[in-house]
Amino acid sequence: MNFWFDAWHSLTPAQGTILGGVFVLLAGIVAFGTGALNRRSEAKRFHYEEMKALYSQALRIGRDLELLKALPPQDRSSILTEKVDAMQRVISELALTGNYKTADLAIAYQYQQSVQLAGWTRKVESDVGLPDQIRKWFHSLADEERAALRRYQDVNINRRDVVQAVRKELALYVPVWSRHRRVLRKAIKTKRYALN
Repeated sequence: MNFWFDAWHSLTPAQGTILGGVFVLLAGIVAFGTGALNRRSEAKRFHYEEMKALYSQALRIGRDLELLKALPPQDRSSILTEKVDAMQRVISELALTGNYKTADLAIAYQYQQSVQLAGWTRKVESDVGLPDQIRKWFHSLADEERAALRRYQDVNINRRDVVQAVRKELALYVPVWSRHRRVLRKAIKTKRYALN
């Protein structure tokens, strides 16, 4: 104890200035490092929320397109027009924002659902045409885009695979030590429930 006390009192003014400068420098490094970590954490959190909203909207649109088969044709056309607009916006945002593979899978899932709905409508309800806006949208596509849409006619993308890919991507934006990250990275297991 006396050693530190004696060392402290035996400092020259120059040594005290250097020691004080080192403390100020260390405090600045800690403050700057903490601020940088905080900004990075905020950016990851913002990107997580943005991507979660986009992917959940893409999954919702795909599910809604599948459920539209249950509606009568006169009710379906207005909802379908709304879904096509939403689908185009989400596809554009996903293509620009998300991880390429995951975004491509979510986009393919939406296209698959829309193409299958159109095929089902033509097959089951041949007397009812496609809504005008969808027809205009389809005719406004380039030949390559139409050919790309046809390729989704026979694709079979399982919704669970899309959800699994989305969860793995979202886990990248969650802190490494978080329990939530481990939960997101786990494989989705299906359980079969017996209905009584």
